Amino acid sequence: MKTTEDVREKILTTAGRLFYKLGYNATGINQIIEDAGVARASLYYHFKSKNDLLHAYLESQHEEWFSALEAYVGKKKTAKEAILAIFDYRMGRQVALDFGGCPFIKAGMESEIQDSVTHDIVNRNKDNLRLFLIGLVKRLDKRPSFMSAEMLTDTLFLLLEGASAAGSFQKRKDAHIHAKKIAMNLLTQK
Repeated sequence: MKTTEDVREKILTTAGRLFYKLGYNATGINQIIEDAGVARASLYYHFKSKNDLLHAYLESQHEEWFSALEAYVGKKKTAKEAILAIFDYRMGRQVALDFGGCPFIKAGMESEIQDSVTHDIVNRNKDNLRLFLIGLVKRLDKRPSFMSAEMLTDTLFLLLEGASAAGSFQKRKDAHIHAKKIAMNLLTQK
């Protein structure tokens, strides 16, 4: 017997899959209801609107993404290895998602400028990645003398984000490989 939490999770999973694959604007409530196999009343019991459903999806993606990242990077012994592992993690996610792109950027690009909740969630995701990176950068044994910790963090962040964007439209992992090589070179500079 399905619990109310099971139904909520099924709706959220279905909507997330459709939002990612088709885009938020191209996904209709009726399609979510049909694909999830739930009643309209069930959807609206758990989520007041399609926007609320998007926000819940992005929040769950944020938690899942960072949990998986921390587990992946946590296996590395040094800060340098951990930083470089982030590039591998992002590349692996892109490959697993058929180079569909970052779900946060996709949602941010489609949302209305007035949708401050979506933009806040997207910005928090990117800010948390930057904070994660700066924590690792500050633990480095050595870093390039010509770059502050903040500048190196921003450079690594932009390499990661740029590689993800390029990978999503090129549909291959070359940009991730090149970005990681650039990061490796930066991290070996004195």
